[in-house]
Amino acid sequence: MPTQKPATLDELSRYPRMTRWFGLALLLKLAWRVAIAELFGRFADGRLMVAALDKSTEADHATAASAHLPGGSDEAFTPDEDGALWIDYVADLGDGFDATYAIASLLARETLVVGEHATRRGRLLVMGGDEVYPLASPENYQQRLRDPYDWAFPDPEPESDSGPLVYAIPGNHDWYDGLVIFLGLFTRRDRLHLGGWRSRQGRSYFALQLTGDWWLWAVDAQLDNTIDQPQRDYFSAIAEAMEPDAHVILCGPEPGWLYTRDPDSRSLDVYDLIGDILRAKCPMAQIPLVLSGDTHHYSRYIGATSGVQFVTAGGGGGFLEATHHLKDEIALNRGDPNVALGWS
Repeated sequence: MPTQKPATLDELSRYPRMTRWFGLALLLKLAWRVAIAELFGRFADGRLMVAALDKSTEADHATAASAHLPGGSDEAFTPDEDGALWIDYVADLGDGFDATYAIASLLARETLVVGEHATRRGRLLVMGGDEVYPLASPENYQQRLRDPYDWAFPDPEPESDSGPLVYAIPGNHDWYDGLVIFLGLFTRRDRLHLGGWRSRQGRSYFALQLTGDWWLWAVDAQLDNTIDQPQRDYFSAIAEAMEPDAHVILCGPEPGWLYTRDPDSRSLDVYDLIGDILRAKCPMAQIPLVLSGDTHHYSRYIGATSGVQFVTAGGGGGFLEATHHLKDEIALNRGDPNVALGWS
């Protein structure tokens, strides 16, 4: 059941404020949790445990990915009268109550006019990582995620599983408890009602067929930018069920295209690997849009020859980051002859 909404400002003031990232106690606690999470994540990967317990076949995964189309089991992706399918994306959202609630209230509006453009609430809400700050705990997920979203979009039909969908991938902060609470929230069998949104996912990564030849793939790269074998098998099976010339919107937890100057960063390698999996089964498939959060601003780059759009959209409620340091041009393939995906 949703928490009762505060009736007064005094009650609301008891909720946590924006995270004090430069507090010494928090920094030490974070460093300890990161070290523990990285160590045990190598030996007890939550993604592997969930996959091992999943009895679904490859055919089941392909069927589930297409279940929201018209004629499917819930038809959530039925286009509007203009033939459009609206999708919302939010990332880096679980910081302070006020900022998180402000974004959630905009996402919840049935219509929203921005300048001269009228938009509609998405039939799908994709959460792109860091659903909670600074550490994954039951209290933080409740107060920094569930309560703001429950109150911004009060559930119109608590007894019904119909409604706009919410799918999520974890960011590094969601992984600091080994992904335990994230999995318990978004992948449980009694489906999550996040306000008026409904969850349907079974793992921390997913593929969704949006229309006949448009798909959305969202990956979980854990803490060390790796794709586990069950996840590779999952996306390979999905690719095999797709049209050969499909279009894929690819979502990941980090904007690897912004981190190429760091020689130790493997963020872009994740996208290379997923692209290889797609092209192995669908050589003619295209990835026109790559989308991520993690950096708390909005930026967009376009591949000079490929035309691929690289969008960073991390303004979901965390502190905002500057953009003045961004380069006008960035090199993606880094001169590596083994990278043949052709992002640039």
